[in-house]
Amino acid sequence: MKNAIVPRAVRKRARTRGELVAAAEQLVAKRGLDAVSIDEITEAADLAKGTFYTHFADKGDLAAAIAGHIRIELEEKIAAVNAGVDDAAVRMTNGLSTFFAFAVAQPIRARALIRLIPSVVDPDMPINAGIRSDVTLGLKTKRFWAASVNAAVVTLLGIASSAALLLADDAHRVADPYAFCREVLTTALVALGLERIEAARLAKTAMDNRRKELKP
Repeated sequence: MKNAIVPRAVRKRARTRGELVAAAEQLVAKRGLDAVSIDEITEAADLAKGTFYTHFADKGDLAAAIAGHIRIELEEKIAAVNAGVDDAAVRMTNGLSTFFAFAVAQPIRARALIRLIPSVVDPDMPINAGIRSDVTLGLKTKRFWAASVNAAVVTLLGIASSAALLLADDAHRVADPYAFCREVLTTALVALGLERIEAARLAKTAMDNRRKELKP
């Protein structure tokens, strides 16, 4: 069966929407959503202001589109890395290392994601369902120790967002980002109850794998 041909108008609409999202990502990452106007977004995308409203109701609608697109992309990457993995410690290391590698490789998008979802540190947010599930699995299988699931999730989210912001900071870039990621991952796993030797081994393996995956 032949693939259906997408009409030109549909392709053009998708392309224009993508240009608006890309322009907004850059501006939001630098200054935050509230400080960016629709005029600036359309100018950066080299489009007429009226074009914006044929794709989005307002800036909030655009912000949701940006954050949702980045979030889904990250979730798919993490799910692929963790396919068939049952060990909660390995799953957690894979998830965090994928997020860190994303911040290293795509700092603008990482900053945009964190700026657009300030409630990312809320343990009950849908975006945190994966990390919550792995923490629950780790406590159930005795791989982790924590006073509660919420305490562990909040701790990990704080570590992850702070590290990602530093990794994505163009003005103060980390000299050796992968070494820094290994240290952060080791610290996070130790905080969950793993022995430091095992935590360091898992962190090194994960970051080595992420580095290889990013190579062309």
